[in-house]
Amino acid sequence: MPVRIDWDRQPVSIHSDDKSELKSLIDFLKIKHSIRKRSIIMDDRESGGFLFFIYQPCDPRWIAEFYQG
Repeated sequence: MPVRIDWDRQPVSIHSDDKSELKSLIDFLKIKHSIRKRSIIMDDRESGGFLFFIYQPCDPRWIAEFYQG
């Protein structure tokens, strides 16, 4: 299931109904692209599901790479 990413907000937020999917994405970004500045995964009170925030630059192609790989 793809995630929903809000690129227009600061910090960028990444949303999904599947908490384990977000955990896998975090692990991928950490190992492959050295993304370390992020929040914990938390409940999305506005839309339901879960979300986390990224506090450093993240290329949208990296997210696409996670789903293509």
